[in-house]
Amino acid sequence: MMERERIYFYFFLASVLFFIFASLLMLLPFAVPILWAVVIGTVLYPVYRYIERLLKSRTLSAFIMTLIVFLFLIIPLSIISILVFQQMIDATQKIVLYLQSHSYKEILQALGQYKLIKEYMDKLSPAIGFLEREEFRKLMAESLNRIFKFLGDKVGQFAFVIGRNVFYIFVFLITFFFILRDGPGILQRIQRLIPMDKTDLEDIIGTVYKTVLAVVYGSVGTALIQAMLGLIAYSIVGIKFALLWSTLTFFAAFIPPFGASAVWFPLAVYSFFNIGTWQAVFLGLWGLLLISSMDNFVRPLIIKQGVQIPYVVLFFATIGGLLKFGLIGVFLGPIIFTTLFALFKIYERRILNQDT
Repeated sequence: MMERERIYFYFFLASVLFFIFASLLMLLPFAVPILWAVVIGTVLYPVYRYIERLLKSRTLSAFIMTLIVFLFLIIPLSIISILVFQQMIDATQKIVLYLQSHSYKEILQALGQYKLIKEYMDKLSPAIGFLEREEFRKLMAESLNRIFKFLGDKVGQFAFVIGRNVFYIFVFLITFFFILRDGPGILQRIQRLIPMDKTDLEDIIGTVYKTVLAVVYGSVGTALIQAMLGLIAYSIVGIKFALLWSTLTFFAAFIPPFGASAVWFPLAVYSFFNIGTWQAVFLGLWGLLLISSMDNFVRPLIIKQGVQIPYVVLFFATIGGLLKFGLIGVFLGPIIFTTLFALFKIYERRILNQDT
């Protein structure tokens, strides 16, 4: 009888693991919009609870929150993405036209008009001599052809990308709706299925929740503010394609050690040579005192309040997550490491201390 029960247990366990694995495989194509729905739903859940208390209806409250997210998050982001893509195409066309209408000697002569650059050009005369050789011209022609082919492929896939993103938005909104309406019930059911002490499980869930909030406010929030500050400064200075540069500022803000300064500092140097001295000074001071101060003071302060792990671990978690999973990895990386540290604490409290 015991042998039969053991066989049944292992068969049941193998069946459960198999169907969990099969379910994850089916959900894998939708992993990104589902994860984003979980993150945004977690952040906006207190707002949903406030609306629910007023309306006394979970379904209506979840629908209103989904509509708000669609109107004030999805639509603005879609419009910004289209404008950024258009500016990227225009900037690429201008660069290509400039390279086609100017020879290498003309470009080098134009750069040589600036005294600071001319000093370095004199030191790099052997390398500049290579630029005038036929081998370099062939290399540049091949590189441009590859760039044109890459852009042509992307433009050819434009309709497919739009269709895929529309479908992802639909998946995101559906998931977001049900996370708000049924999330607590699903979470309670999962908690009952996990054979772990209730206090330890609540510690882990609380750690994940605090991590999501800390990353949203500390990383995404500050990066968004930096991008908006960059857009204001770039527009005042008169830099072309300001929206494109502010978008690059947003993404650069996630990449230490330079962060947003990897965008605004070269633009300040460009302004000094091509726009004007006061514009360059203004952009430099604006970037140093406002944009980069978010990196140095505000972001670490907010994140450390919610993520109780060493800063070097947080650094590798954020960058590793970003490289491995894309933008959603900004959340997944810190969540994985903070959960691991929470498990270490539980192990220390439950196992090591008990043995001693």
